[in-house]
Amino acid sequence: MEKGKQGALRYEAYRLIKDKIIYLDIKPGDKISEAELAKSLNTSRTPVREALLMLEHEKLLICDDSMGFMVRRLNIKDVEEYFAVREVIEDFVLSLTVKNITEEDMEELRRNIASGEAIVKGGNIREIIRCETEFHEIMYRATKSDVLLETISPLIDKFQWFRGLALSMPGAASNSLAQHKKMLELIEKKDLKGLKRLMKAHLREAKGRIKFLPGILL
Repeated sequence: MEKGKQGALRYEAYRLIKDKIIYLDIKPGDKISEAELAKSLNTSRTPVREALLMLEHEKLLICDDSMGFMVRRLNIKDVEEYFAVREVIEDFVLSLTVKNITEEDMEELRRNIASGEAIVKGGNIREIIRCETEFHEIMYRATKSDVLLETISPLIDKFQWFRGLALSMPGAASNSLAQHKKMLELIEKKDLKGLKRLMKAHLREAKGRIKFLPGILL
């Protein structure tokens, strides 16, 4: 097989598996079948195994001698530290967002919230995660900081995974959407202090939900 084609298959397998993890099609503790993935991609197991090794390196998968590859389960330390990092990042993001946000950015946030209302009612977890992630990514872009975007780029998928886990709890999506609406109001008012306070509560609630998800924590 040509190197270019092999690399393309590896990346396709990588994205497919990663999306399944992030959007909770496979959950922490679930086993990954190399044979099924190779069959679905109509390829050999080599690019699939290479993709799995990449995801193991990113700490999304673990490899057990007896069970093979599995989606990594979390521990309390993981959860606490990821949210601590996220809180620092969001605090910086909000300062720049309030300072640099444009009316075009504001309109993007309004459209996101409007579509989010219908999506939350529909209950499709994949669409809920996508919409929630988009809200935060609009705010990241609104900072107008290339350095920030470059710095957080490696963390975005991990943040999205944690977000999805938190949103899978009953009532979490509607509550989070209500908080996003309030964030938009505070941005419009340039109320940075209130915005930072709300974001801390937003993250604290998400962290609390993950801690109570059955089967997620070690």
